[in-house]
Amino acid sequence: MNNKISILFSVLVMCASAVLAEDKRPNIVVIMSDDAGYSDLGSFGGEIKTPNLDQLAADGMRLSSFYSNARCSPTRASLLTGVEASYVGFGGGVVGDWVRELPFPAHRGRLPYQQPLISELLGANGYQTMMVGKWHLGGSYIKDNVETMSPAWIASHPPGMKLSKEEMQLDYLALPPQRGFQQSFTWIGAQGNLFFVEGDEHEYYEGNKKAKLKFESEYTIHQFADNPWAKQQYTANHGKTAKAFYATDGMTDKALLMLDDAAKKEQPFFMYVAFRAPHLPLQAPEELVQKYLKRYEDLQAVADNRHRGLVEQGLFPKDAPVRDNSWIWTEQKGGQSKENIENYQLKAALHAAMMEKLDANVGRLVQQLKQSGEYDNTLIVYVSDNGGAAHIGDLMNQPYTGVKALLWEGGARTHGIISWPGVIKPGSISDDLIWVGDLMPTFMEISKTQFPETFRGAKPRPMDGRSVLASLKGEEMAPPEVLYLNDKGQQSLIYEGRWKLLIEPGWYLQTSAKEGIAYELYDLSVDPGEVNNLADKKPKLLKQLIAMADKKRIESAVVDYAEIIKIKPKDPY
Repeated sequence: MNNKISILFSVLVMCASAVLAEDKRPNIVVIMSDDAGYSDLGSFGGEIKTPNLDQLAADGMRLSSFYSNARCSPTRASLLTGVEASYVGFGGGVVGDWVRELPFPAHRGRLPYQQPLISELLGANGYQTMMVGKWHLGGSYIKDNVETMSPAWIASHPPGMKLSKEEMQLDYLALPPQRGFQQSFTWIGAQGNLFFVEGDEHEYYEGNKKAKLKFESEYTIHQFADNPWAKQQYTANHGKTAKAFYATDGMTDKALLMLDDAAKKEQPFFMYVAFRAPHLPLQAPEELVQKYLKRYEDLQAVADNRHRGLVEQGLFPKDAPVRDNSWIWTEQKGGQSKENIENYQLKAALHAAMMEKLDANVGRLVQQLKQSGEYDNTLIVYVSDNGGAAHIGDLMNQPYTGVKALLWEGGARTHGIISWPGVIKPGSISDDLIWVGDLMPTFMEISKTQFPETFRGAKPRPMDGRSVLASLKGEEMAPPEVLYLNDKGQQSLIYEGRWKLLIEPGWYLQTSAKEGIAYELYDLSVDPGEVNNLADKKPKLLKQLIAMADKKRIESAVVDYAEIIKIKPKDPY
């Protein structure tokens, strides 16, 4: 009998030890900005005041070669699945809105219910899971609002797509509360006002219910618009001084409450903070806008200083050439009128004000983690979903070429910071090629979570990303053989982290108007600014990479964009 009791006690001790070991697994906090420029941060050469993100970089690691999918929804899809975007419905530049959804698996614009998300797998393995911010991965509450929402669904979808009870249920199942987030405060779609005053209609949800916003802080509101449609949609509160809900502050308020609650429990937690800034519409407190207007009186100096800052910080090669885009923000080379330059300066000031606000709220999150005693056991990841967008990105992505939705480095390569006390060396820089889809495999490894062979009765696609834990620990990792992106007629392929092929890069309406197919080939090891096109000088390599890109395109079932615009003629606009 005593022997049986001894054995039972030993088993209980072993189980308790296992639980305690699990309790020591790290918390994971992912913070994502929306359309931030590569060189926006002080720690990435920029002039914007970002002391909290800069401190996070000083305490952790900067990623000089972090790659997104160059567009918001595709990047978010790979972040949460670890899978190339086309295999989970976000190929070819599709985003998570009804007007973008198509009847092709690679372009469905909604995450498949049979592909596990990191939130679902961590939640099943003992983690608390929370999200605040922008979702933009499809889904709606049409099943609860059939009469009012059905006309919009029918009008926005091609004739071949039918609205059924099953379709409405799948839309519901695509939303954060049904995808593993135990607590959520989210904006489901792409964009909308960041300021709301009492009485305004809004689209925030807390769990599956319409959220009740708090209007506790007073702001003098600046809402920018430079076309009639935007003025109608986004300027109702412009110039007002009033108590309001401001997205960047208000979402953080919710995140702090969740973190405070999570810290009181024994289980580790996963939090996804998806800020809506500095995405359009450009909206920020007036005093911050005025502060930055003075800094952007000389836009060329800003561009030059950003380039110089990155070089000085060891984040861009000193002797690498860069393209001269000065005509975009100056009068040089037959460039802009004085009126256009002043408009650009105002947009830059608003972008910067939104980034400073974002940084201040990152500081609040970090402070909460420290006050609760969780900071030392928390992995914090900060990245942007893509480079700066077309309205301001050419400046904010300096010295890289291109903007959001274009596959040059300025669209796809973003700044990145990872902090993990006791694991990541403070003040370090990793030049390893790390892709957004590598984050989920890394989280799986550090949380001791297994990827399932079956999920909801189906066999999911294995993760395409790889764990980069070794890189975080300071060990150099070889690049993946291939990183492939496809966006509205464009293709890019980075081979062995060095050779970059671009097929038809640029805006579709411009590239399709030219005869033939444009190819660009760059050696990123010496030419990250993509200045010297080697396509004619290396025909053998060019042919090899074109064949690799064709293979990837066919395997991913991305539909030729010329066929897509036959279905949705307004899509290129």
